[in-house]
Amino acid sequence: MPQHLFVYGTLRPQLAHGEARTLIADLEIVGSATVQGKLYDFGAYPGVKHEKGIVFGDLLRLTSTKQLHPLDAYEECNGRSPLFTRSVITAQSCTGTSIAAWIYLFSGRTESGVLIASGDYQQYIQSRLSN
Repeated sequence: MPQHLFVYGTLRPQLAHGEARTLIADLEIVGSATVQGKLYDFGAYPGVKHEKGIVFGDLLRLTSTKQLHPLDAYEECNGRSPLFTRSVITAQSCTGTSIAAWIYLFSGRTESGVLIASGDYQQYIQSRLSN
């Protein structure tokens, strides 16, 4: 079982507010990382599909797998048609180390989203705010 969580959107420490900030408060920030995938903007949140491309984010260290339960609820992983699916992916840390990590992959269709070509949600949000 991976002891890390790769976050790329509203759970990133620099972007987390309200409930998201509370959910990650007890997780240790390991540092920047990347994963293979494509990042989409769905309005209120981003989503990653496991496709060819690169997504930038952060690695957080879990102290217990029980910490995933409230995160699963936040990411709407449960039910008949979950919004996200928690999966294992290989992340590349900023030091170049490969680390197995949990990630929340978007389960829906991407037609309703906008591709974030840079693969970096934080950069994307900052550029939208400055325009």
